Amino acid sequence: MNYNASSGTRHRKFEASGGGPKKPKRVSDINAMGAPAASAPQFSAFEQSAPPMTNNTAYGVPTSAPNAYGPGFNQYSNFANVPQPQPNMPMNPPGPTQQPGASFPPQFSVFQQPIVQDMALQYGQKLADQGKEIVHTHFEKYIPVTKLKYYFAVDNRYVMNKLRLIFFPFTQRDWSLKYDHDNPVQPRYDINAPDLYIPTMAYITYVVLAGMVLGFQNRFSPEQLGIQASSALAYSIFELVIYTLALYIANIPTTLKTLDLLALTGYKYASIVSILLCSIFLRKAGYYISWLYASASLGFFLLRTLKAKVLSEPVQAQDPPTYDPYRQQQQQFEHTVGRKRKLYFLFLVTGLQPVLAFWLSMHLIPNDPTVTASTA
Repeated sequence: MNYNASSGTRHRKFEASGGGPKKPKRVSDINAMGAPAASAPQFSAFEQSAPPMTNNTAYGVPTSAPNAYGPGFNQYSNFANVPQPQPNMPMNPPGPTQQPGASFPPQFSVFQQPIVQDMALQYGQKLADQGKEIVHTHFEKYIPVTKLKYYFAVDNRYVMNKLRLIFFPFTQRDWSLKYDHDNPVQPRYDINAPDLYIPTMAYITYVVLAGMVLGFQNRFSPEQLGIQASSALAYSIFELVIYTLALYIANIPTTLKTLDLLALTGYKYASIVSILLCSIFLRKAGYYISWLYASASLGFFLLRTLKAKVLSEPVQAQDPPTYDPYRQQQQQFEHTVGRKRKLYFLFLVTGLQPVLAFWLSMHLIPNDPTVTASTA
């Protein structure tokens, strides 16, 4: 056997200090033991129990390729790609933890409690109700919405009967108003009650129909609709102011309200619409004939309707009966003068309606075809 005697002398100094290489074995021992076998890598039980991949061709490796790590190891397993934690990296990084599906940060998690949410909902509803009450109170000062609901409480049957009463009032026998516990019933239950639905719809129809008539006469322009609407509205407001001042100056005690006056004077737009329709088909002659009939029917209708509200005496407190000739004579004189004033007011309202109807429609009178042809 061969023995290398100089190797031990060369490295003796390093071996004594423990930092030199180990003493090599003899050549004869190495030859006798053979070449060292390749040590297999160590794997966990989970990786060793993983089933081998059956289709290696998906990664560009043939199925018959040998496995260098033994038959129990799958080198293309997905578990080999999982990054392993570094020695200095903490497993759970510090910071606030958040549950899955949570919509609030941890500091606001108290708002997720059902009790807190119910309290917030009740408080919000209370604030909304208070704001609604405040707005309603301030809005009622300028626009009486509650009172307006009464004048728009109509149905189709009432509208048809009311239009029939406006254009054919001569056949009506009962003009009295119905009351329910000292309050007038809604218009849908009383045909003699005033409403604002028909005047509003008649006013809109008048503006549209006036535009059509101007179009037939080749005088239409988009500005004409605004002119017709604003002028009619201005005349209605001016008329209402005149009636209110007359009641105040003449000191006429009536149960007539401002909205009642607005409703009763607004019925003239229904008459104007009928006049314009007749003028379209019957030209100028149809206009004057329809205006005469509409004025008579509207005047009779307003006289009978206003009589129940204007000539009725308001309820006053009864004084104990005493015999005073001077006081009785004064009351009789006031009653006579007051009744005359009421009659004057009645004739003022009914007489002004045909005049305003003619004033608002006279510029829409169609020309005679013969006169137009001779002028051309």
